[in-house]
Amino acid sequence: MIELNSILLLSYLTIIVIWVWARFKFFKIDSDHSRIGSYLYDPVVAIQIFSTCFYFVTSEDIHISAFLTILALYLVAILIFTLSIREAKSLDFALSDQTKKIITTGTYGIVRHPLYVSYFIVWLSNTILFNSSLLWITLLYLALFYYFSAKTEENKILRSSYSREYEEYRRNVGMFLPRIKGWKS
Repeated sequence: MIELNSILLLSYLTIIVIWVWARFKFFKIDSDHSRIGSYLYDPVVAIQIFSTCFYFVTSEDIHISAFLTILALYLVAILIFTLSIREAKSLDFALSDQTKKIITTGTYGIVRHPLYVSYFIVWLSNTILFNSSLLWITLLYLALFYYFSAKTEENKILRSSYSREYEEYRRNVGMFLPRIKGWKS
């Protein structure tokens, strides 16, 4: 019988492969600012990835309830990620210096930065599962990185021709968490 850790590790590595594909095929790194951002981001992500793989391989098999919870969170994260990528095919990412348009529907109608949310769900799941100091430190760093990246991206949009539309969008849609008031009829 395959161990639960092995199934989760395979699921996790599948997510990482999808993210790496997106990193090189979807996201644009077209400015010095985005290159510097990737130099600050990529090593910490690598630490998070390799540490998590190490813990999956060296830890005892996890309990079925933890397995089901983590697997469900992985599925939610990859669903958010793939829907967001499909919805945002024409946008410039990775701290691009250009704003061509904004998207306010689909996953972007639920939270303003669904891609960051999908990453955070996976990193948080692994961190809670293994409760490692190294994972907690990298999680904190990545959460701050996502927050400041999101603020930088939003400030660029607010200086663009989409500022009025984006300001309205910000009032109605949460940055990383859905605003429940928007769900009321």
